Amino acid sequence: MNWNKDRIINVISTMGWCSVAVLFFMGASAARENMAHQGIKKVEYHLKHLTDGNDLITIEEIKEKVIKTYKLDLVGVEVDLLDLEGLERVLRQEAFIVNADAYIDANEILHIDISQRTPVLRVMGLDGSNYYLDAEGYKLPLSRHFTARVPIVSGGVSEYKDDFLKNKNTLKSAFSVVQAARKDEFLSAWLEGIYVHNDGDLWLSGNVGDFKVIIGDDTRMDEKIRKLKTFFKDGLKITGWKNIETINLKYDKQVVTRSPSKV
Repeated sequence: MNWNKDRIINVISTMGWCSVAVLFFMGASAARENMAHQGIKKVEYHLKHLTDGNDLITIEEIKEKVIKTYKLDLVGVEVDLLDLEGLERVLRQEAFIVNADAYIDANEILHIDISQRTPVLRVMGLDGSNYYLDAEGYKLPLSRHFTARVPIVSGGVSEYKDDFLKNKNTLKSAFSVVQAARKDEFLSAWLEGIYVHNDGDLWLSGNVGDFKVIIGDDTRMDEKIRKLKTFFKDGLKITGWKNIETINLKYDKQVVTRSPSKV
């Protein structure tokens, strides 16, 4: 067999690179195996704040949740014995936590990234109920650390049920109004409260004027917001803020106002 010099060099070179690859793989495998039997050296919690910089839950409370569940703070636990997905599920059971990601870095440090739920409204019903709803309609208890500045829904609010968004009720209507307001800069800046009247109509109140805006239910919200904006821009120039008690938008294609009663 006549192999020329270049071909021999290529074969030797290829064998050399294969050897390097095998050694690298064996080294990486050994490193992973060694890491798997190492204990967690430290646990670092990373809590993502709400958009206004506040928190509904603290890192200390999250640590307490972990210790209560596992009977230890996870430091010293072997890496291969720690169920990261199980840890994430435990943390997501906390009402204020919407997501949790756990991972271990090359230094055997356990990182836990926490995202909080964002309250969008607060319910204070006639039945004594007092809680938040987040952007997904998830019920949140009040926080010991922070009171969210969100619209307050009061009056005859329907009882909260897990499937309240699937059926027609006053809580769903109020939630839909708040969701619409969050998408509209004008309404979001003005809206402070939603009162559920005894006839089921929703009455809105805001940070400008003492009048109430009657919208009925959450149907035709785009039209009602447009009519309210137009009235604020043009109608109030004629009537004046103090000459209006209610602005009724529940009727199609019209705005009905009522002046304060004179005694």
